[in-house]
Amino acid sequence: MDFNVKYNAKKYMIALLTLIMVISCITVGAAAAPIPFESATATGSYRHPATGSIEDSGGTSSEALGQSMVTSVVSPDALMETAPDGTLYLSLRFNLMSNISSTKLSVQKPGETSWSPVSYEVTGKGDDSQDLRIPVPSKDAVVRAECFVDAMGRAVIFYVTTDHFTAGNAGNFAQLDENHLPDAAPAKPKADGSVIGDDVVGLVTGGSGKASSEKTSSDSQMPTQNAPVQEVIITWRVWVMFFLLVFCAQMLACLCFSGIKVLIRRFKAPVSEPRLPSLDDEPEEDMDFLNEAWDENWEESKDEVR
Repeated sequence: MDFNVKYNAKKYMIALLTLIMVISCITVGAAAAPIPFESATATGSYRHPATGSIEDSGGTSSEALGQSMVTSVVSPDALMETAPDGTLYLSLRFNLMSNISSTKLSVQKPGETSWSPVSYEVTGKGDDSQDLRIPVPSKDAVVRAECFVDAMGRAVIFYVTTDHFTAGNAGNFAQLDENHLPDAAPAKPKADGSVIGDDVVGLVTGGSGKASSEKTSSDSQMPTQNAPVQEVIITWRVWVMFFLLVFCAQMLACLCFSGIKVLIRRFKAPVSEPRLPSLDDEPEEDMDFLNEAWDENWEESKDEVR
């Protein structure tokens, strides 16, 4: 094997190893890809945002006070996440939680009249706030909250909707982990009459202050619903890997094409057959010295005869 063949073989090996590394990086990146998420703006309202009805026992006479309280409780920060199975999870932040001893949440799609109770997971806890994650049927779902206010001695009912979805996690909420997704098992009753689902792990991260572990849930789990279409988010890392893959593929193709051309030239090149040397190949000797010697001898012979 000559130098050119060895050099080309090294180039092919380098290109192949580069291609394998790029494919490995893409595979690892795809396996570690985060669950799609979006920031949203949460809006709390004393009246139902669609029907305008008031369920709270305070009624119309307490609307101004009730709306003020709801605005103080519901933080505008929210996070919408899409699990691999298409289930949507909404994270809300409730303030003034030192005044609220219990919370029950339900959801419904716009236009529906019935509510579906859902269990929630406390994913973050601040000095006076809690981050609550719940499954929702759609991005425009209406959330019904029933919070027992100790100072009032009764539960207050209000509603939360989300809109203005943008990329990112502006509220710094704890995000879903693909390896530890909430379970869809029904909520189970506890000894004190409340319920908690198997999916509530009480992981406390993020939030607006110091973190601590806590487990909280509502009466029951949301019933099975058709999973919405999952959004696909392509990050810049995926684009970089894609262009690297294309570049390596082109380089490998060029090297293979060059190698094929070299092989074709070698096969087409004429082969010189070895042959025995002949007399014709020997250089002709100069015969002039023989003529000169003959002339000299002839002259000497003539002199002797005379």
